[in-house]
Amino acid sequence: MDWSPHIVVRADDDVSVPTAVAALKTFSTGFPDHKATVHCIGIKAHAVCKDWATEGGHTLLDYSSTIKTSQLHFEIVRRTRLPIAIIAGTTVFYEDVSDYSTTKLFGADTIPEWNLTDKIVNIESVEKTLIFVAKPTAVIATLNEITKFISASAEVEGNDNGKWGGQSIVMGGKIYRQTSGIFNMLFNYDHSYMTNFSSKTADKYETVFGGSAISSTMANLEATGHDTSSYMPFVNAALNEDWAGVKGYRKVFIDSIS
Repeated sequence: MDWSPHIVVRADDDVSVPTAVAALKTFSTGFPDHKATVHCIGIKAHAVCKDWATEGGHTLLDYSSTIKTSQLHFEIVRRTRLPIAIIAGTTVFYEDVSDYSTTKLFGADTIPEWNLTDKIVNIESVEKTLIFVAKPTAVIATLNEITKFISASAEVEGNDNGKWGGQSIVMGGKIYRQTSGIFNMLFNYDHSYMTNFSSKTADKYETVFGGSAISSTMANLEATGHDTSSYMPFVNAALNEDWAGVKGYRKVFIDSIS
């Protein structure tokens, strides 16, 4: 399947810029002989994205820092009919993934259900580091069918927030949260819409969890009682472009929250 790569880069602070652009540094490994469209949110990583796009003949699109990543995912899918790969800027590629294929609407990895606190449960979700969208028009059509009875407040209706925003429900003394994004809505509506990556595919890349906003992500996790000390060796490796040292971060992160 011929994928058109779209890299979404967001750096919320200066410290996070090196980890937020890991996908640019390793892109040629994951998608050799491909040209990408880089979607840069905010100004922190703009200079790096511009230089990379110019040198490699890629396309750069800039966005205000107010746009949500999940909103941008929706817009990218809505504007195409061809198969696309949506890549987080925090992705580290170790092998070629461009030969991936799926007959489902999309393919991705998942994060199991985990407790943020004893009262807040994050339900199983799509891990948004790398998503292969095989059927963009079917994704939007299915999304429209699912959400046609869901109303959004007037101020956000024009942005289709009901489709890409997060969802929460209070039940039985707990708060259950669905992570934002169109792919999580589709996945939680019907798991069969998605192909879950095999271990072979998942081993071809890694992600720098929290790499778009290192300080705030770690602070938020620590504030809810999570020990982040095991994450920092991987984050520091990414900051120093030691990509081999980032390998295994996803497993450590998921094991710790599980």
